[in-house]
Amino acid sequence: MNELPVMANILIDCDPGHDDAMAILLAESLSNLVSITTVAGNSSLANTTRNALSVTELIGRDIPVHAGASQALNGEARDARHVHGAGGFGGVSLAEPGRAVASEDAVTHILAQARAVEALWLVAIGPLTNIALAVRKEPDLASHVAGLAIMGGSTGSGNATATAEFNIWADPQAAKEVFAAGFDPIVCGLNLTQQFLSDDDLISELRAAQRTIPTFVADLYTYMHARMEDLIGVRQAALHDPCAVLAVTHPDLFEFVSMHVDVETEGDLTRGMTVFDQRRTRRGKATPNCKVATHIDQGAARELLLKTL
Repeated sequence: MNELPVMANILIDCDPGHDDAMAILLAESLSNLVSITTVAGNSSLANTTRNALSVTELIGRDIPVHAGASQALNGEARDARHVHGAGGFGGVSLAEPGRAVASEDAVTHILAQARAVEALWLVAIGPLTNIALAVRKEPDLASHVAGLAIMGGSTGSGNATATAEFNIWADPQAAKEVFAAGFDPIVCGLNLTQQFLSDDDLISELRAAQRTIPTFVADLYTYMHARMEDLIGVRQAALHDPCAVLAVTHPDLFEFVSMHVDVETEGDLTRGMTVFDQRRTRRGKATPNCKVATHIDQGAARELLLKTL
């Protein structure tokens, strides 16, 4: 008799955000999603927290949501309203959630769950402020979790700037501290996530289901495709955050390479740049501190996404 595979225990740290919503929906089906923590990023903390609560309400499961950092470690607050809309969920209009946050102390919750939940995976798909604050409180946090998966950075060009991906750019000091904290995280950067794209055919397939959740996702990405058409001239959008979930639940869909990464925290041109050591020579090469996802089987991942939603 074949046993069912054991589902990973996941805590999602996020800033919903269109792709965050899809990541939450996938994690709820493909893992044991124990809780959600929120951080300012794609929109303000008030908006990202409300959006997370709305998604849990849409799912119909009372997944605890804990609000976290409203600004970066240095006090700055940067958002991506030009992409995600002022409220973070451009293109959809959800009713005000009837649920309230479980707490406004995401950091304490992360630390408590790391000790209470066996083999817990942290999946960080927004700025890394909450994770960095947790590490500052308990520097050995990495030893209490199964792993950390990050959507952030890039081995090539950025999207917030020419050199920096948004999540890292929003709080580069937090990212620098997290990468140095001993997690050996899985990193799904733009070099990976831009291989996994939504398009209008995907929207049509979602709408054909004539069900609430796929219609919600179709509405989100109808908006996102219009934004991408305005910004880059193509009606496609990278499915950034779902990659970090799938890298935990379905690692067989990916190829990984161990590398060393550090983060540039200053500089007019390079603030937030993730500097991956990709030198072919061994001389002077830094010791790897992360596993970089370099390739995704887009066809299989798309099929899984559609089946799940």
